[in-house]
Amino acid sequence: MQPTTVEQVSRRICAWRLEDIPDAALDQAAWCLLDLLGAAMAGCEQKSARSARRFAGRFFPSGPATVWFSRDRLSAPGAAFCNAVAASALDLDDGHRAAGGHPGAALVPAAIAVAQSIHSSGREVLAALVIGYETAVRAAAARHPSTLDTFSTGRWCGYGAAAIRCWLEGRGPEVLAHGMAISGIHAPLQSASAYSRFGHHTKEGIPWGTFTGLAAVDLAADGFAGPLDIWDHADYYDPQAILQGFGEDWAIFKTYFKAYACCRWLHAALDAWQDLIGQGLCAGETERVDVFTFQRAVELNNLPDPATLEQAQFSLPFCLAALALKGPHALLPLSADLLGRPELEAFARKVGLHPEPAMEAEFPARAGARLVVRTRKRTFSREVLHPRGDPGNAFSAEDLTAKFHRLAGMRADRTQAEAVLQAVLELKNAGVRELATALQALEDD
Repeated sequence: MQPTTVEQVSRRICAWRLEDIPDAALDQAAWCLLDLLGAAMAGCEQKSARSARRFAGRFFPSGPATVWFSRDRLSAPGAAFCNAVAASALDLDDGHRAAGGHPGAALVPAAIAVAQSIHSSGREVLAALVIGYETAVRAAAARHPSTLDTFSTGRWCGYGAAAIRCWLEGRGPEVLAHGMAISGIHAPLQSASAYSRFGHHTKEGIPWGTFTGLAAVDLAADGFAGPLDIWDHADYYDPQAILQGFGEDWAIFKTYFKAYACCRWLHAALDAWQDLIGQGLCAGETERVDVFTFQRAVELNNLPDPATLEQAQFSLPFCLAALALKGPHALLPLSADLLGRPELEAFARKVGLHPEPAMEAEFPARAGARLVVRTRKRTFSREVLHPRGDPGNAFSAEDLTAKFHRLAGMRADRTQAEAVLQAVLELKNAGVRELATALQALEDD
């Protein structure tokens, strides 16, 4: 019988050796890891992250994996769950245009937790991350948007988490195939995320998707069978989009990084505003702002007066107001202290959102926007197709380092943050223990 797509992918993954992963991909994985740790440092004291830690301490068994910035030690799935909540809490985690979501917030916690459990080397952790991104992003990119009610990352990040665990632990392709199939069908439903207008902590379901992917490996190893044809139905997936070039044009190279703590679909318009500031635009003279972008961005909650931080993260009018009136640091990260401010709401109500056919035609490969701002004296216009941090408008090493230090500064002093930075950048030639030691210095007393 012809092997299914998930079986073919599993065989390829399990055949990879450490030396098959190019050094450049390992280096990119290190930047993804660093960026994600910065997001988690900023997010670890959010209400969602604190709730997750309390829950996890009651629900998951103790184990060798670290719950970042606490003294808790849990099983790998439990620790990864907690760390994924912190990493995604402020919407600062990395993403991938082809996937339409955020792999890093799931895959970095998964890789570190599993590595701590089996004492993997730093190079192995980075290689596993490359493999996890390759698996999860390709599966997500092969979906047919017309048959999906949400792009939520939790639906597909578990594929990558299962791949990471199986590769690090040396599991065979049969366990991996069933693990990914189980993960895919048990992934959080997330349908409400497409239509809910309430701010909530479930957001994209990343933590549960992470846990499901790791736990599915245990189920598969004990003989639990998954739907091995999960990627082989043309109404839902394009199998060739997964298989063609798998492990050749590594997906991790096209990861984007965020300059603002809000939904990526807002970033092109925010960058356009920043560009127009350089052309003489003054927020105080603004009478009207019109944003022309793709349909899914228009359909976000976009409330001018969000009641929660999560609502604010998905409101283009509010984030534009925060940027215009408070400056870019107000969005790195976005703070609940900005909620309820009359001047922000007043500015947000000047913002109109309009679907743009040209932008829609390029989504999700691009998430662009055109901004038209009318002031008392003149009209400004700016189009951005590649927001800052996209592969087409990439952050430099200096940009990523500066972002990390700004976020790390919410929890660590400069010396502590620098220790984490160096541990990550040296991970390729060191062990996970050095990184764990640097993170332990940031634990709560």
